Amino acid sequence: RDGDPLEMEILRPDGTGEVYRLKDLLNRTLDDVSGTKILVARYWPNFVLREGQPATDGDRPDNPAILVMLEGTQAEPSTPSRLLLAPGPTPGSLSYLGLPASGPSTSGTIHPGDEFSPGWRGWSAKFLTWEPKGRIQNLTVPEEKSSNQPGRPAIHARLRAADGHEGPALWISSGSSSVLQIGDVASRIGFGLELQPLPFTIRLDSFEVPRDPGTDEPANFRATVTFSNEKINQTVPAQLEMNQPATYPPGLLPQITGLSYKFSQAGWDPQNLNRTTLQVLHDPGWLLKWSGSLLMVVGIFSMFYLRRDPSPNS
Repeated sequence: RDGDPLEMEILRPDGTGEVYRLKDLLNRTLDDVSGTKILVARYWPNFVLREGQPATDGDRPDNPAILVMLEGTQAEPSTPSRLLLAPGPTPGSLSYLGLPASGPSTSGTIHPGDEFSPGWRGWSAKFLTWEPKGRIQNLTVPEEKSSNQPGRPAIHARLRAADGHEGPALWISSGSSSVLQIGDVASRIGFGLELQPLPFTIRLDSFEVPRDPGTDEPANFRATVTFSNEKINQTVPAQLEMNQPATYPPGLLPQITGLSYKFSQAGWDPQNLNRTTLQVLHDPGWLLKWSGSLLMVVGIFSMFYLRRDPSPNS
């Protein structure tokens, strides 16, 4: 409120803190109980930026801001416990290395059925089975209990050969596809998808996810692709980001006529950066639609502003 002294609150990670009057801390060093030195170096009553530099627009505290400088020792970051596994010296065995958050590491060789300690306090692990040709597979399964929350429809499908033999059945959710197999025959089946052929091919060369400094949050999605058209023997490299789509065929004329395809980033798989999801926009009739809209605007304008005044009665 107007006339009340400005206050600054100091909060520590453990939840404790104090409230000070700003004028008591301005240009003074405070020795906090945590061992950190706190200095309020600058104060702007009505903070604004002018030519990239902080400034104040008047003395009223409409948008107060302060510059705080901290000095102290930085605590060592805690290291999470880890367990590293690698193929062992003999077929079917594993070599492990347990790295606890504190204390010595453990290592050894284990076989299926062995129970071992990774070095974590109170934890043990057991080597269950060994799969020489395993792969990671995402499966869709129906809910065991009915829920009030809306779900996604799915189909239960399998391949059946001419002689009556059937392959394993899989659930395929709407908007996705899965590979069904029977013997050495495999087919990719999609549900709720409509395939549209492209007159060219597109290849993903690389996919990068830059992070915000100091965090693990994605700052951007950058895909490097290559467009190829064998009919005209044309290969065009391109790069697309979140707000920077890529178009093919290149050039201004295909974009004006609406014959180009615009690819933009639509999704990504955090577990596999070797693939990405792109959205395709192709609207060859946009020029006709915009021309019709423009004609309607011109017609309405001419009806109200370009019509002749009625001649007076003789």
